[in-house]
Amino acid sequence: MNLSMRETHAVFQIAECLNAGMECSEMRQQVGKCLLDLLDADYFASYVWDGPRCGFSHRVAINMSDDNLSHYESYFQYHDPITPKLQQRKQATAVSQIMPHSALKQTEFFNDFLSIDGLTYGLNFHAHDGRQNIGDIRIWRSHRRNDFTKRDVEIVNAMGAAFTNAMKHARPNAFSKEDVRPEVIPDINASSGMDEDFLVEEYHLTAREVDVCLAVIQGLSDKEIARRYNVSFTTVRTHMKHLFEKLNVRGRTQLIHKVLTH
Repeated sequence: MNLSMRETHAVFQIAECLNAGMECSEMRQQVGKCLLDLLDADYFASYVWDGPRCGFSHRVAINMSDDNLSHYESYFQYHDPITPKLQQRKQATAVSQIMPHSALKQTEFFNDFLSIDGLTYGLNFHAHDGRQNIGDIRIWRSHRRNDFTKRDVEIVNAMGAAFTNAMKHARPNAFSKEDVRPEVIPDINASSGMDEDFLVEEYHLTAREVDVCLAVIQGLSDKEIARRYNVSFTTVRTHMKHLFEKLNVRGRTQLIHKVLTH
């Protein structure tokens, strides 16, 4: 792809940041500044995925209010119609590829979170180490600009591998000693079936839906769940659809949070 002199300069700056061995937050902050310039964007945020807590943490942000982002971390990340879908992708993706802008504007997420700071058009990249999401880049434009183009997505994709490698090296330093804990999946069966009974009584789940729900909490993918229970991938997707409907959630992250905090 052809880059202008300004874009080339910004790309080189990003490459320098990603190879400088910076601490995780500082690296993401510097990359964010360069990306805003490179993509003519207005807002930047980046999180590290905290598996044990099933949520995003260690926020870095540019041009977004702390109060609004705190509201995201306490509430909206669990009521987010787009990020769980973006999180599953291993390539840069414009939000409009996941949900049309006209539909996004009708959501609580847009009206009570995004629009507060003026975020209108988004583009995300979620870095993965194997199956595990380890960190992300979230770039947004205001309503005064146009949506991100295919070329914008390709530019971010081109730096995706370098960002992922930088996150793999920087992520151990993202957490303080108090935060570090082993990647232990809560044993929801440890209460002699009480939690399973709760799922059946509260949400009217079938026995197989309970199995699938517990497997999701244990971190299994749909394909792994299908192998575990010797059913088809399509059958697992059907059970997942029913789980989302019965628990009134929009994705795996919300499902896990709702079950573990009941």
